[in-house]
Amino acid sequence: MSISLGQAHETELTLEKVGATSEFWTRLAQSVELAKAVVALVMGTVFRLVAKIERDMTGWECLEPVEAEEGEFEPFLQEFLREGESRVGGEEMIKRAESKTGLRHAEAMLRNQENIPVEWRKYYLVFPEVWRSLFGVRRVWCLYFNGGRWRPGCSWLGFDFGSDGRLVGSRKYLPK
Repeated sequence: MSISLGQAHETELTLEKVGATSEFWTRLAQSVELAKAVVALVMGTVFRLVAKIERDMTGWECLEPVEAEEGEFEPFLQEFLREGESRVGGEEMIKRAESKTGLRHAEAMLRNQENIPVEWRKYYLVFPEVWRSLFGVRRVWCLYFNGGRWRPGCSWLGFDFGSDGRLVGSRKYLPK
């Protein structure tokens, strides 16, 4: 397991908030397995899906809805380019999604964007649920980091997508 200095600091602050004592830190330093388990628990990126989309979608139509139960999920990033590719068309990109997410997932992440890993800021995050916009164009929702925060956007599937993008997949969160 490899974590950044920022993640280590964030883990330390989180543990201190919940009352980590000097005895806890001593035991943690003596057990690599315990340290790994604590970091995984604290750094786990978990978000909560709600039943309905929060924004006004008047005039929009979801063409390929992603079925997802209400509850917690863990997002993960999926590379969609294959060896030797620098770009791929949007329609091909969504076909390559191993695990699909949608607008509800994007909204859940926006509600608690401080939990989105810092390392993900270098990518725009693509949610492969397909929508038809007001103008009849097939689109997917994205999040991009700008101005110190994550912002929502919508990308036309007629565009090519490059190495600065990642598909967002979802695992059902199962408490350890």
